[in-house]
Amino acid sequence: MPGLIETIVTKVEEFELPKASTVCSLVILSYFLVTAGIAYDIINEPPAVGAVQDEATGKVKPVTFMPHRMNGQYIIEGISGAMMYTLGGLSLIALDQCQSKRTDYKLRIILVSLGGFGLVMAYSAVMTFLNIKMPGYMRY
Repeated sequence: MPGLIETIVTKVEEFELPKASTVCSLVILSYFLVTAGIAYDIINEPPAVGAVQDEATGKVKPVTFMPHRMNGQYIIEGISGAMMYTLGGLSLIALDQCQSKRTDYKLRIILVSLGGFGLVMAYSAVMTFLNIKMPGYMRY
C-alpha cells in the first residue's frame, strides 16, 4: 500500500490549477443554469411555450410567460430570465474591470459603456418580466 499512497500524493502535487478564465466561465455557466431553473425543467418537464386563445378572433397565440403564476414557468421564460440575470452580472464584471489602473483609457470608455448599457438593459427586461408575471406589483 505505500506505493499507492505515494502515487496519489505525487499526482496531487503535480495537479495544476485551472486558469482563472476557465473558473470564471464555469461559475457563469452554472449561474446561468441555476437561474434558468434547469432543475425545475428537468423534474416537471414544462412545455417550451404556452398557448392562449384570443377572445376576439378565436385564434391560438403562443405565450412565453405564464402570467399570474409564480410557482410555474415555461422553459423559454426561465432561459430569458437567466440571460438577463447573466447579462447583469457580466455588466457588473465589466464595470469592475474598468477600475483597474492598468486598463487603457479607450478600453475604460468601452467597458463603462457596455457595462452601463448591459446593466440598464438587464434591469429593464427583468422588471418587464416581473410585470408580466405579477401585474400591478410595485405600483402605488
